[in-house]
Amino acid sequence: MTKHACQWPPGSIDEIVERYQRPLIAYAARMMGGDWQGAQDAVQETFLRLCRESPDDVQNRLAAWLFSVCRSRVIDMQRTSHATPVDASRIPMPDPSPGPETTAIDAEDRSHLDELMDRLTPRQQEVMRLRMTAGLSYREIADVTGLSVSNVGFHLHEAVRSLRSAFPA
Repeated sequence: MTKHACQWPPGSIDEIVERYQRPLIAYAARMMGGDWQGAQDAVQETFLRLCRESPDDVQNRLAAWLFSVCRSRVIDMQRTSHATPVDASRIPMPDPSPGPETTAIDAEDRSHLDELMDRLTPRQQEVMRLRMTAGLSYREIADVTGLSVSNVGFHLHEAVRSLRSAFPA
């Protein structure tokens, strides 16, 4: 086996890519100020790095590992390009699978929710998206962001409280 050969069983990487590619690209694009090409590059490099890792080393924490590596890659890309930090709260989060009917029916509520999400702090937005879009646990979000588990819980609680108080019942 060469140094760059994939250490995962055949087909397993395909399943992982199928499951995590869209949420990782959305996460990376948001961090990169809407740069979808850069986000795709970061995610591709994340999956390439996964191939070089032993399944035994990351399988029990796969989602957190993927988002953490992707986050680090985006930060590295921003540093090397001398990118000016962008207010990520201004970039709309794409919905990965709505049909035209759903989009038309939910457009007003979705627009209102996007406006309310924009009012959250950048940290609250990040933990909310990692929880809701990526489905990560508090521990996984802590691993990705470097926050403590209790701090993740605090930011999520505050975000939900803010959204509930502002969104009509």
